[in-house]
Amino acid sequence: MNGRAFFLAAVMLMAAAPFALPAWAAPAQSALAQSALTKSAPVKIKAGITAADWGTTQKGEQVRLFTLTGKGGMVARITNFGGVVVDLMVPDRHGKPVNVVLGYDDFASYEKGGVYSALIGRYANRLSFKFPVGGKIYEQPAPPPRPAQAGSPPQAPRSYIQHGGSNGFQKRVWDAVAQGGPEPSLVLTLQEADGTGGFPGNITVTVTYTVRADNTLVLDYKGTTDKPTVMNLTNHFYFNLNGGAKDISDEKLTLFSSRYTPFDANAMPTGVVAPVAGTPYDFTKPVRIGDRLDLPDVVQTVADGVRISGYDTSLLTDGVVGQLRPAARLDDPDTGIVMVTFTTQPGLELYTDNIRNQVKGRAGALYGNHWAISLETQRAADTPNHPNFTSAEVTQDRPLHEVTEYRFSTLQ
Repeated sequence: MNGRAFFLAAVMLMAAAPFALPAWAAPAQSALAQSALTKSAPVKIKAGITAADWGTTQKGEQVRLFTLTGKGGMVARITNFGGVVVDLMVPDRHGKPVNVVLGYDDFASYEKGGVYSALIGRYANRLSFKFPVGGKIYEQPAPPPRPAQAGSPPQAPRSYIQHGGSNGFQKRVWDAVAQGGPEPSLVLTLQEADGTGGFPGNITVTVTYTVRADNTLVLDYKGTTDKPTVMNLTNHFYFNLNGGAKDISDEKLTLFSSRYTPFDANAMPTGVVAPVAGTPYDFTKPVRIGDRLDLPDVVQTVADGVRISGYDTSLLTDGVVGQLRPAARLDDPDTGIVMVTFTTQPGLELYTDNIRNQVKGRAGALYGNHWAISLETQRAADTPNHPNFTSAEVTQDRPLHEVTEYRFSTLQ
């Protein structure tokens, strides 16, 4: 797809879903209260922002929950624990607030649980234990073996760490500063010492969440280091535009990606950059997700060798890397909610929440297989070991700065 055709297609897709200003000013308190019980009553700290104590980590660190309310009606509830977006309320076609991310009711579940809508780093996705930076080879500590399920053979050891390993940003308490106004923001900052998790460089990472008046959630990522290192930052959103009422099969997905990076049998990239044309990874035209999930070639291989139907694939976003451009569009036919993702990142990881066992989520809901979709804007998996991929190296002279926007509207 040439540049002109690419941007014409993007404009046509955006025009198909004109922005609908919600008829409501703020979501019902009961809808929010069900999703995140707080230890103290929310207190207004800035224009458009309230904060409340939400719990204490097992290490004794205080965890807070911030609520950002935009002029257009979007409400984002974000905690300084892992930068998790606990709730993201947007209006459906009738103006009713819908929580479009999966999640838990309380902080303890997030500390114990997975990566629902959390910030991921220092290196998101998969990274081999050994990787080059600035001409040197670094090695990360291998994670401890995971216990096998009863009656199952021992799990094969991984050849990579995932989502930053045991020191992943998703389980850390970040410094938080609220910035009020008509488009409120929350600035989260985390520092990490040289050698942590086997990574070089003393780093400072700042992620700013902003709720815009047009119902856009903006994530602005910045990272600095005192010596060459690698960084790959993202948010592992678990989107479900029908509010978690059912799985994502009926939602329609469009990806502005004409290329992808095939994985091998160990779920690691082969190093090849291939066209999506003629493959199940071609979403350049809208596709009902459920029509693809059970195709023979669409599988995720997990660490113990079990293969689960569904996507877990790195795709490269068309257009100029470093420029904000459309990466994905997701439509829900029931709620009429449309989400268009824009990013400066090289690509995204498409993940369709491929799980074997149900998860107990918010308000006692049971989340099953394919109950969410993740569109994780980022570098491709294991980029440092593939020189033909867009570099993930960060230096004193080349700090990291990436922006991703999630723009919400409704079908008419």
